[in-house]
Amino acid sequence: MSIDFSTKTILIVDDQLLVRSLLSQLLKSLGFRPDAISQASDGNTALRVLDLRPVDLILCDFQMEPINGMDLLKEVRCARTQNSPNVPFVFLSGHPERATILLAAQFHVDGFIVKPPTPSDIEKNIHAALVSPRPAIDPFRYLPVATGSEYDQSTFYCASPPPQTPDLKLLLDRFRVEVALDDVVPGSLLAEDLLSKDGQVLLIRGIRLSQLQLNILKRCQQQYGVHSLPIAHLPQDQMIMYRETYGL
Repeated sequence: MSIDFSTKTILIVDDQLLVRSLLSQLLKSLGFRPDAISQASDGNTALRVLDLRPVDLILCDFQMEPINGMDLLKEVRCARTQNSPNVPFVFLSGHPERATILLAAQFHVDGFIVKPPTPSDIEKNIHAALVSPRPAIDPFRYLPVATGSEYDQSTFYCASPPPQTPDLKLLLDRFRVEVALDDVVPGSLLAEDLLSKDGQVLLIRGIRLSQLQLNILKRCQQQYGVHSLPIAHLPQDQMIMYRETYGL
């Protein structure tokens, strides 16, 4: 299947101006329109670009600070930008190690281009990424996949659920209230397992909902079909006991 690159938009993410300039020139020679090529010098800038305009593909350097390429890929797959979480994503890397390739595969990366790339490498990988069937993306699936960076630990940390005991179920059921998704605040106690439309467990009862988890539910509301959440409003004495019992 041939691709008309003139109809596609792309984001180049690399901390070296020369690399971005060379890639931009190459993409123009392949048929990309100049106004369809966006550039970002780091992960933070890339996130801002992705919140401002839709792109059909991201071509990203791996080694960057403070948000490296893997962290940016996780941001995208976890629906933390205004772009589709399954947008094609191709890495640029000097010497990708096997562990890096395997980790990226867990985030459904679409390819690795070894630096310095040849024009044929760029064209082949971009074409393959654009024509490949897009995977069904479940942002909650990617949250626990650690990239190993400090940024990942601070940004994507989510507390583990408490032991799922009969006493826990009785306590949460007793004080369970259905709350509209838009009215749920971070730190609220989930009263029962949250299931997707197809019955998949998204979140486990007893966790304190984070802002990150709530944002995903709101951004992917159509996908998950979640409009309200079962929240346990425990009285203060019960909450103190809950914290002491489950260490939360």
